[in-house]
Amino acid sequence: MSVEEFKSQIEALRTEYRAQLPAKLDELDRLWRGLTSGALKPDRVVELRRALHTLAGSARTFGVAGVSEAAAAAESYLEPFCSRSGIPGPAEQSEFRRLLDALKQVPS
Repeated sequence: MSVEEFKSQIEALRTEYRAQLPAKLDELDRLWRGLTSGALKPDRVVELRRALHTLAGSARTFGVAGVSEAAAAAESYLEPFCSRSGIPGPAEQSEFRRLLDALKQVPS
């Protein structure tokens, strides 16, 4: 494989990743709505944090640094709740919603 072919394949993967970002962000919203609309359970907080962690890593890998940083900030916000098997209270939920909304506003 030539260098140009390799670069072309990498760019195709980046383009595909960016095309999938809206669905990944929708999944985060779904997880958040499931957490806040149902019985608040610590395992759901962990699931949401894990999804944010995955997004933070994959976005950086595919060259979407702003998304990576915003996802990492939201993940870091949830970490203390996961560590103590806790649930965000109303004020914390409001702050997390702000972080999630900021993530959705980052250009991809």
